[in-house]
Amino acid sequence: MTTPILLVAIGRKWFATARIPRPLANAGFDVSLLTPADSLAEHSAYVGRLELLPDEFTPEEWVVAFAKMVREQRPRIVVPCDDQAWLLLQLVAEHAPPGMHVDEYRELTTLLRRSLGEAAHFRTSTSKTLLPAAAQSLGVRMPAWAIVSNAREVESFAAGHGFPVVLKLAYGFGGDAVVVCEDRSAIGPGIAALRQSFFADVGSSSEALLAQAYVAGGVAYYFISAWEGKLLAGYATDRLAGREPRGYASVIRYRRDPAMRAIAERVVDGFAMSGLAGLECIVDERTGEPWLIEINRRVTPGMERGSILGVDVCAALHAAVTGQPSPTRADLDEGETGIRCSFPQEWIRDPRSEWLRKYPVDIPWDEPALIEAMLAMRR
Repeated sequence: MTTPILLVAIGRKWFATARIPRPLANAGFDVSLLTPADSLAEHSAYVGRLELLPDEFTPEEWVVAFAKMVREQRPRIVVPCDDQAWLLLQLVAEHAPPGMHVDEYRELTTLLRRSLGEAAHFRTSTSKTLLPAAAQSLGVRMPAWAIVSNAREVESFAAGHGFPVVLKLAYGFGGDAVVVCEDRSAIGPGIAALRQSFFADVGSSSEALLAQAYVAGGVAYYFISAWEGKLLAGYATDRLAGREPRGYASVIRYRRDPAMRAIAERVVDGFAMSGLAGLECIVDERTGEPWLIEINRRVTPGMERGSILGVDVCAALHAAVTGQPSPTRADLDEGETGIRCSFPQEWIRDPRSEWLRKYPVDIPWDEPALIEAMLAMRR
């Protein structure tokens, strides 16, 4: 018997949303998907029930559609597939939608608690302006930081920590709410760009910005599944190529990393997390130590690869949900490593990429309709 799971998405062309139904279905989940029309994920062969949102919709209309699918599908858990979907679930957890019956709202919050963990930590664990202090209290290292609101405060921070200075909004997707100030002359324009960003008012009414010291090094990710504050499975990947300057990774090296796993264990326990998530870190080029940058409490690109590597975060999650022993490894073995290319990301980035010629490419051969939709993206 399969276990019903509901995926919720807002972005139409997110690769991770389209790739995650397969490992979830193979793990034993019966996958339903709530997504806007004309989404890449609707072409997945592993989505059993599909509900399409209209081209334009309000948050209130989205909540109505979400509640309807919960009533009809009775999912054991819900999984957000992008940052926008996470924010909507966070808002539902924090405030009852206008006009919703108390019993229906209680059902939704119970589902969110079971699926994602303690709602009291939702905002703290994902807001870039709230995470540093919370991570520090858990003993997790983040680059030196300060909460600032104007150029004078940024200059004061730079006086103590040097340039470059990284400025961030509380929320932003795909690196679009981040600016790097190389010197004093870049501070004013950087703040102005963030204030004018589409994301300036997302998730917060505060004008506070996060200022962080720049750490020279490579970007690394740690893909995890968790249940009730316990890390179930996870592994590290290094970004070798991708959308510049701060977009998705299209070529990764996978490996075991005890230091990043220790970070994952602390945040999973400290924030009482459940579900799928990805940690983003900077690996210091001088010391080799990881610094936590942010936590993405959603499906992340490349997460589906765990089933290929034998550290199947989806299978581990299904086992936890159903009370069964995990059928997969919790981590990669010492010294186990390799390089893989993501399709179609690397092909879109550079059709003549040397990476594509030298290393395995994750093409969903058993989903021809999805492949056709991916090919159409470049055309």
